[in-house]
Amino acid sequence: MFWSKIKKEQSQIIKQDHNPEDDIIDKAISTDTLVSLLSDSEDIIFNHIIVNHDMNVKLTVVFVDGMVDSLQLDNDILKPLIQEKALSFVQDEKELINRILLGSVYHSHRMRCDTLSECIDRLFTGSVLLVFDDTHTAIAYESKGYEKRAITEPTNENVLKGSKESFIEVLHVNTALVRKRLPTHDLKVSHIYIGKRTKTAVCMVYLKNIANTDIVNEIKNRLESIAENDIFSSGQIEAVLKNKKYSIFPEQIYTEKVDKFSSAVLEGRVGILIDGVPNAIITPVDISSQLQASEDYASHFITSSFSRILRFISTFISLTLPAAYISITSYHQEMIPTELAVSIIESKKGVPFSTFIEVIMMLLAFEVLLEAGLRLPKAVGQAVSIVGALVVGEAAITAKILSPGVVIIISTAGITGFVIPSQDMSNAIRLLRFVLVVFSVLGGLFGISIGLIIILYHLCSIEVFGVPYMSPFVSMEGKGIFEDTLFRQQWSKAKKRPPNISTKDSIAKGETVK
Repeated sequence: MFWSKIKKEQSQIIKQDHNPEDDIIDKAISTDTLVSLLSDSEDIIFNHIIVNHDMNVKLTVVFVDGMVDSLQLDNDILKPLIQEKALSFVQDEKELINRILLGSVYHSHRMRCDTLSECIDRLFTGSVLLVFDDTHTAIAYESKGYEKRAITEPTNENVLKGSKESFIEVLHVNTALVRKRLPTHDLKVSHIYIGKRTKTAVCMVYLKNIANTDIVNEIKNRLESIAENDIFSSGQIEAVLKNKKYSIFPEQIYTEKVDKFSSAVLEGRVGILIDGVPNAIITPVDISSQLQASEDYASHFITSSFSRILRFISTFISLTLPAAYISITSYHQEMIPTELAVSIIESKKGVPFSTFIEVIMMLLAFEVLLEAGLRLPKAVGQAVSIVGALVVGEAAITAKILSPGVVIIISTAGITGFVIPSQDMSNAIRLLRFVLVVFSVLGGLFGISIGLIIILYHLCSIEVFGVPYMSPFVSMEGKGIFEDTLFRQQWSKAKKRPPNISTKDSIAKGETVK
């Protein structure tokens, strides 16, 4: 009785999951079929046009209101169909189709559709359909005209020098921006449509004679493996490209900047653009790429090298400073100078919490303020973050909830974390602070050392499409840190592409790689 009830419920679920529209999709192309499929959508327009009244030769124009360019529709499609004299003498639909394809309709971007699913896909991506009932065919004219955002400065990658051109949410505009910077036949743009319902267009961008073929094929296979999954964000694409699924370290780079994306492609990397997303993905990358900024290549190589070294040092400070403070003040007081030790002891008088609790409370407060600043409107978010930190910190010290030393340490760790260009890497460092704090409580500096060894081991185990994450720091030649990694090379010496990517052509031959 119990099992029969379960089977009955399963059969009902299967029947509910069956979509009757799937049966319609398999039918032949006709106006009636499209009307029955789309009749509940009032934004879909059907215009019936009789071309030859004597022979009753007619067609139906179908488009989605708001997704097509009205001026282009009127001048390039509807006007020729109504006013072209040659069309008024056609004897049947076949002749009409041939004349239209030969140029009676002025629009050049056309595609013949032989199945109803092709018609639906084209219709909802901004095309105008000409439907011919007798021959059960349709012609799709690309006429995208929906509103789009203007090309503006990047919002998250501010630069003082260099290009300020950023991607927008429209895919064909983004590919054109890349083409403008890399006007070569070697640049390949490969489209993959993902999602059974969303049909999201995803572009792979690479240089055919430079990019590693194995990497390109592997990325393409992974994207095609989720062809049936509906996607709305780049995070879903990133999850497919990620090798270490549970690693918090980013294996790709996000960028809004067209110049940064183009230079990465010129290095031999593969870029991924997603329709509806103003950020591009760059892969494969290593850990040094996460700490590089596009502005490094717009400044003198000495100042850029200094900035890079500062970022590496700041990253280490941001990661270890809270844990080191707990370890030294709780386990290794002999390491503190006498005057400083006395000052710390005096500042902790009246504070009821241990150093560990103080640090955890301050770290959590810092994260809350940071999150609040991101979620609030831009005009007030930054002010709330700064004023909130000052007010909360001062009030906590006055009320003897926190000691001044902890506030200084956490503030320093937070500020140094903002130096990291990659937001994903910054998030990973912020999370690992808590992990090292726990290790410091359990074992002092020895515990921190164990934690750092575990993190380093994990970093060394990561490979991004065959590229070691810690390369070129683990290069056998020992020259990695001098080849555009920790230090920025002079342009006269930067004649090689990154060796860890294994590109087809490793010599840049005087090209401006960045």
